[in-house]
Amino acid sequence: MKHTLILTALMPAPSLAPAATDIASHPGHRSDEALVLPRTQGTEPLDPAIAVNFKGALEAYGSGDYVMARSLWEQLADAGYGPAQHNLGVMFEHGRGGAINYTKAALWYAKAGNAEVPAALTNLARLHLDGLGVTKDLAKAIQLFEAAAQLDCPPAQYNLGIAYLKGRGVETDTEEAAEWFDAAAEAGYAPAQYNLAGLYLRGEGVDADPERAVELFADAADSGDALAHLALGTLYQKGVNGSPSLARAAKHFKVAAEAGVVVAQNQIAIMIAKGLGVKRDTIGALAWFHVAASLGAPQAIKNRDALAASVTAKVHDKAKRRARAFRPHPPTKKPEKKPKT
Repeated sequence: MKHTLILTALMPAPSLAPAATDIASHPGHRSDEALVLPRTQGTEPLDPAIAVNFKGALEAYGSGDYVMARSLWEQLADAGYGPAQHNLGVMFEHGRGGAINYTKAALWYAKAGNAEVPAALTNLARLHLDGLGVTKDLAKAIQLFEAAAQLDCPPAQYNLGIAYLKGRGVETDTEEAAEWFDAAAEAGYAPAQYNLAGLYLRGEGVDADPERAVELFADAADSGDALAHLALGTLYQKGVNGSPSLARAAKHFKVAAEAGVVVAQNQIAIMIAKGLGVKRDTIGALAWFHVAASLGAPQAIKNRDALAASVTAKVHDKAKRRARAFRPHPPTKKPEKKPKT
């Protein structure tokens, strides 16, 4: 029986990709992991005693001595020092130096928020979104995001953009969404760059501008955003900004595939199997199909089975071994350009 090899692509339209972002689950909400550092008001120097204890807490935290870090930050937090209150909230939320306690995390985030620590307002908003340690309250979350956004907090600005884009807790307003995405994008926040690029691609809230969209996707990709690499691969493949460039498309698909993006894994496998923009490599293509198929991608499963039926058992075994050895890793971030002096 003769098998016909039919490779089918599983590719979402890049212009629709940003709309899949969800206010409760996008990586932009992972800012809760970050500690904040002291910030002096105006030109007043930081109190030496606070500086010493805060540095000691950071060093203890960095070495994994969370009990000591929590103890030092508790002293500063009890004295009303906002950054320490925020960091103590992070420790309670993630169970570092003791048990997870969302109620105490929310309490300390609220106190730090009163001291105008933007990250604390953002984290407290996130807890209200999920109902962790506080009542689940979308309106309250939006209010807190707005307060943090006014303090130039990129994750909060991004989350407000999502709220206006999706109509979550506010009336849908793509122009307002674009403004908040733009504010966060200017600060180099990759998820905002990605979503703003989608708006420029679709002409929603802003005038359609494919060139600007590509620039923003490239900025997000340079910051290590795997989905931005997927979008760039799709755009270069389609030639949205000129003639198609299969070599550039393959480059970006490969980066996204190595980061674990299943759509990109199926797509780079197709290009490798057909020698489109890259050297043809049956074993490499079949390995990528296996990786994507293991994640349940229907088209990758079909492609894997079709390609496997056309090769020898020895070739197939090599591909399977390569697939089993695969471990995803995030894209490399490009170093920031130093300002000219």
